[in-house]
Amino acid sequence: MVARPPHTRKVTGSNPVLPNNGFKMNIDFPLVLNFLIALLAILNPIGNIPIFLEHVNNETAEVQKNIAKLLSATIFVIILFFYFTGQPFLSLFGITIPAFRIAGGILIMTIGFRLLHGKPKFDPDGMETNAELNPFSIATKRLSSIIVPVATPIFVGPGAITTVILYSERAESPATTVCMVLAIAVACLVIGAALYTSRWFFKILKKNGMQIVSRTMGLILCAIAVQFVIEGVAQLVPNLIDPAYLHIMK
Repeated sequence: MVARPPHTRKVTGSNPVLPNNGFKMNIDFPLVLNFLIALLAILNPIGNIPIFLEHVNNETAEVQKNIAKLLSATIFVIILFFYFTGQPFLSLFGITIPAFRIAGGILIMTIGFRLLHGKPKFDPDGMETNAELNPFSIATKRLSSIIVPVATPIFVGPGAITTVILYSERAESPATTVCMVLAIAVACLVIGAALYTSRWFFKILKKNGMQIVSRTMGLILCAIAVQFVIEGVAQLVPNLIDPAYLHIMK
């Protein structure tokens, strides 16, 4: 006679025992971190403060702060658009990822060189005040006149678009894509914070400090550009480059 296990009971009600199917989020954290660093480097929030101030120097401090918030939100939408439409855009013109990776690396390299040798144009003198009321309404109207060129191509230029398209191709899971979108949001929050405190930032760093920040970002971009070219060549010519030098490329 086979003994029955004592007090065997069914699990019923609102708390059933779910089987463990080994589900994992499968987030590529190195890719997300690399994307965030690359995006911050190429968007160059601090280095672009002088350009932002040049376009809003006739507005009051409150209006400038509202423009900064609206501009960072606009930049987020633009980047998000290119993140999700980049691949179809390439397919439409029959462009392969390795070719775009190499071309993008060359383009980013030129931007890096420009930042390494760039000079800020902002002159802190001559800031005028605007006596208008309702700073947010003024900022909304003013935004339409500075989306081009401040939002694009100064912030979201060809280099930023190239970077976003190349990294979107590397996200291989929905969870990673969500984290990439969050990385874009973080980068835009940094932009918003930098522009929001732009007057204070310029007083602290001065022209020499702005040049140091801009040139450091330029050096980082040059390194990222070289990595893009290396990975593009590796995709076109397999086994040519030691895999140890390839980052996040499957």
